[in-house]
Amino acid sequence: MTTSTLVNDSELRLKHLSSMVASLAHRLEVARACQNEQLTALLEREYEQLMVERRAVLFASSNSIRAWVQRLWDNFADTMPGLYQLQIKQTIDDTGRTRWHVYYPKTGQTLVTESETEMQDWIKETYWSV
Repeated sequence: MTTSTLVNDSELRLKHLSSMVASLAHRLEVARACQNEQLTALLEREYEQLMVERRAVLFASSNSIRAWVQRLWDNFADTMPGLYQLQIKQTIDDTGRTRWHVYYPKTGQTLVTESETEMQDWIKETYWSV
């Protein structure tokens, strides 16, 4: 019995193309350093062909690539300390009333409230539940 896993074909294709472009970039750098004009010209044409293919894959799968890029960004951002950290500011107006301003960069959500309890509840629901 064979077990298979569904893989997003366009994501896999883009990863493969990215790998090919990275390898090609290195080969092109070496060809230029060796002043091999014939090889450089061939590699530049290969690069152009890869870019045409990449654009076609991106166009065909614009929704799935957006989701993939978003997941990639979220994974990256989660490794950066403070990038998605809550921003909390307490202000006091001229009448002496305290206000809490909270912003969550990951979702773009904000809260402005006079209640510290409401602010804490919002943080529990918004930040800790994600």
